[in-house]
Amino acid sequence: MYSGFASWYNKINLKRTKVILMAMLLKKIIQAFDEYPIRTTINGNSEIIEIERYEEYSKRSQPLSATCIYVIRASMIAEITSNNQINLIIVEDQPLSPNIFKEQPFNFIILKKDWEVAQVMAVLEKLFADHLRIGEVSVKLLQACQKGYSIQQLLDLGYQILNNPLLLVDISLCFVAHSGGNNIENEPLWEWTLSKGYVNKEYARSVMTEDSQSEISEEKEVLVIWETGLLNHRQLVGRVLKNNRPLAYLKLLEYHHPISPCDEEILVILCNVLAMNMIDSSDIYHSTNALSDTFLTALLNQKLYDHAAIEERERMYGLKLYKNMFAVVIKIDNRKNTNDRLYYLKRIFQNFFNRQTVILYNGQLVILLDTLTEEIQNEREMASFQSLLEENDCTAGVSKIFYHLYDFCEHYKQAYNALNLGDLLKKTGRILNYDELIISHMILSFRGETNIRNLIHPVVKTLKELDQKKGSNFLETLIAYIKHNQDTTVTAKILHIHYNTLKYRINRITEITNIDFSDNETLFNIQLSVKVNEILDCL
Repeated sequence: MYSGFASWYNKINLKRTKVILMAMLLKKIIQAFDEYPIRTTINGNSEIIEIERYEEYSKRSQPLSATCIYVIRASMIAEITSNNQINLIIVEDQPLSPNIFKEQPFNFIILKKDWEVAQVMAVLEKLFADHLRIGEVSVKLLQACQKGYSIQQLLDLGYQILNNPLLLVDISLCFVAHSGGNNIENEPLWEWTLSKGYVNKEYARSVMTEDSQSEISEEKEVLVIWETGLLNHRQLVGRVLKNNRPLAYLKLLEYHHPISPCDEEILVILCNVLAMNMIDSSDIYHSTNALSDTFLTALLNQKLYDHAAIEERERMYGLKLYKNMFAVVIKIDNRKNTNDRLYYLKRIFQNFFNRQTVILYNGQLVILLDTLTEEIQNEREMASFQSLLEENDCTAGVSKIFYHLYDFCEHYKQAYNALNLGDLLKKTGRILNYDELIISHMILSFRGETNIRNLIHPVVKTLKELDQKKGSNFLETLIAYIKHNQDTTVTAKILHIHYNTLKYRINRITEITNIDFSDNETLFNIQLSVKVNEILDCL
């Protein structure tokens, strides 16, 4: 008979064929054989059926227990009699009768005949040993919490248990704590983080903008992710979550020995313990701005609309804002807005603008940006903002200026519409100002009521048709001439044509269309027509 590890647990039956341990779900036992060809017949829900021990079947096993799983050869199955639901792993050393599945209320896991009973027992021994280890580790970590262990002490305990280096970083990928990291060689990314206090840009970009984030979805809770590529060793990253909101990331480096599936489960438990520990100090991560975040969200949801009440809460929450304000909406391009990525970007843009008024709303970042001047930023700052957007594969919509918090919702809609208009009109810039798109927005709002082609002025229609027929450039010339306030010298320079050539074209345009360049309404209608044409080209 095959021996279990009898000395491990004080409840172990001293017979060498039986091993009694803490209860395990039947589903987990089935999963242990998933990589092999198996057949299963389960009467009930494997996610709630508990197994307390495993045993190689013999005649002495009678009566059979519903909380034990028995390993048996198919040739011995006729010996089994039980009216209760029992659990069997069957090595199919001979074909099984199909009737057995109908006649008996048993749970079957059937393995091919090339399995030996001893091999099956070895798999179960390892499985139950890992299960026991996980239980013991859980108790250790719970006791550590009860003793008031700090985050550093919890990581030290985790290092003792897992015997691989641990590194904890916050949601902006800045260093929080580590254990065992000082003994690492030939791992530059860890050395950088421990010496600088943050991860380098190359690594941040790889984990926050590449396919690793596609593993994380709102539908499926992913707790650990394998990372390779930039590292010399594999690394398992556990997500420290509270209410599915990331607080931090715990990295386990596969340095001293391979990381086992049991280690993966222990890392998840350690992440959960850290999440409980971080709740008390979550002001570092989230809670300091919880009230102001809730306030700004209420403004966007229009739950607060009384002007006096809004101003009172502004004072209550300590929002000391400059009088000039803009709403900025940032969307992530070409990928899912996972919670991890959004919280990472939230911290990035909080740091960039040096503002805490950055919130998550409808899967995007919304920023209430107050400024000392009536310009959102100077030229140099805008260039830096654009570079940051490019680095993180984002686009920003910016509202018109406003001066009162009760106008925040309306201007949020402007910034949001700027992003939508940018997509519709195929704009390539990273920063989309509603100020520059407002005419296009007005034109598009007519689409449900009329054919917007009717907005095109006859002068524009005539010149466009002539250009298409003759290959001339009269419409382009007219647009540039009006745009530059009918300044012939400037327009000729912009169009890269001779001054006299421009004069000739303007005279011909006047002859063909009878346009009156002193009529401001006509000039406005022509500019409006140009916008309509641009929109039609994109639709």
